[in-house]
Amino acid sequence: THAELYLRVARLAAAMKAEGIGPGDVVAAYMPNLPETLITLLAASSIGAIFTSASPDFGVQGVLDRFGQVEPKLLFVADGYFYNGKEIDTLGKTREIAVQLPSVKKVIVSPYVHETGHDLSAIPNALTRGDFVAPWRGVREIEFNRLPFDHPLYILYSSGTTGVPKCIVHSAGGA
Repeated sequence: THAELYLRVARLAAAMKAEGIGPGDVVAAYMPNLPETLITLLAASSIGAIFTSASPDFGVQGVLDRFGQVEPKLLFVADGYFYNGKEIDTLGKTREIAVQLPSVKKVIVSPYVHETGHDLSAIPNALTRGDFVAPWRGVREIEFNRLPFDHPLYILYSSGTTGVPKCIVHSAGGA
């Protein structure tokens, strides 16, 4: 429901702010199309952080070519995704990405393929999404940052077919 979405965004935004994320910081998602992906985007935008994403079917280098340019401070991932009836684990690729992105302070893992039983010890600074937001379960309101019309909101990327993908920055105005 709208109320559930609002609470989940409020709690994640509070957790991000407690982690020191604010206007101009980049938050990256290496996730499939899930409610948690949208919640991450909305929480980041509410505090003035810049959201960027890459599909979980990208290889490690494809993600590094994109995220390496924008130096995200938080990396949100799902434990995997489903394709053509098959379960695809992404935690191995996540470990490789996290090791090669020194800007990432924390890796937040959303269970999608497996609800429990994640061994995140191989991924530097990783914790589950539930653990990341747990201290903020009592938060009920979103504190929106008021920012200029041209404040960056999203970073998307060109295809990368003619070299390293180019960043495409969208501002908050009009979004």
